[in-house]
Amino acid sequence: MSPGSKDQPTVGADGTATASGDVLDAPSIDVSPGDAHKLLEARFGLKATLTPLAGERDRNFRATAADGRRYLLKFTHPAEREAVTDFQVRALTRLAERDPALPIPRVVRALDGDPAPGYRLDGGRHSRVRLSTFLAGTPLAGHVSSTAFRHTLGKWLARIDDALADFRHPVADQRMPWDLQRAHELLPQTACLAERESRELIHQRLAAFDKQLRPYLARLPRQPVHNDLNGHNVLFTPEEPDCPAGIIDFGDMLFAPRIVDLAVAAAYQMNDPRDPLAGALALIAGYHRQSALAAAEIELLRGLIETRLAMAITVSTHRALQHPDNAAYLLRNTAVSWRALRYCTDLSDTTFERRLYASLDDNAIPGGLPA
Repeated sequence: MSPGSKDQPTVGADGTATASGDVLDAPSIDVSPGDAHKLLEARFGLKATLTPLAGERDRNFRATAADGRRYLLKFTHPAEREAVTDFQVRALTRLAERDPALPIPRVVRALDGDPAPGYRLDGGRHSRVRLSTFLAGTPLAGHVSSTAFRHTLGKWLARIDDALADFRHPVADQRMPWDLQRAHELLPQTACLAERESRELIHQRLAAFDKQLRPYLARLPRQPVHNDLNGHNVLFTPEEPDCPAGIIDFGDMLFAPRIVDLAVAAAYQMNDPRDPLAGALALIAGYHRQSALAAAEIELLRGLIETRLAMAITVSTHRALQHPDNAAYLLRNTAVSWRALRYCTDLSDTTFERRLYASLDDNAIPGGLPA
């Protein structure tokens, strides 16, 4: 779903979810460490020290138990539908069952077996509480990783998509945040971009998606995808610089063609100022080696990558204007996104296709190369 969708619930005056507005624009919630500590002990039987963590809309804490084990304690935003919480919990459970070797968070159930017990916030608003294992590592954001690292990350993303390919849930037919499939709905928000040249560039990219990509994307099968493999959601350790340490934050999951998941992840790997395309191609090659892409999917890649970059810039800028107190967090990826998008704008189709297919095993592409 695009931010700004009229179908996304928000919080009304009585603290309940309503049928209009946008969860991304709803006021943030606040839970004190003291209240979180009491909840953790009462519902999960866990005594731990809590450290507040940043979040886009939820209230998050890192919980460290006396034995050194660490967890992520999340209070979901009241505007998030319970079906969405259920979807994320069930998808994580499915991943743990299908591919237990994947380094992703594991759901920890409450003492009564509930994976997301309810919690009433101050003012009567209702939240869901989720506890999961906390993966060790440093967020990749701000670091330019190696080709081997990105290749492995692409393989891991393919494994996630493969494990969830046949997973079904009612939210498949509902709008969700950050949905590239509805990128064109962001066109009115481009007015938030102050510079005319920048505004026109973003507008052109979103309009091109609407006319040239969306009809073809709609023909592809949809499944649950991570949908937000940016550097803040990828972990690494200095001891193993060529291998990711984990993939976290499945909070933006939605149903989409798997090529959307790959395009989103590739867009965030275009962070090397010397050669922005190299990182994206390494990740794409790793994905393709693990789970071969069809020619119809490959033809959409460039446009979808550019669309995601345009989305990231538009949404972040628009929300930063609405929430200036959280602007630094919201705009943390924007400069890199602008650099990558301008690079793509200057890149010829011939050069992109030559480098893309050179990074792939052409003989492994079902249906052959696109004409």
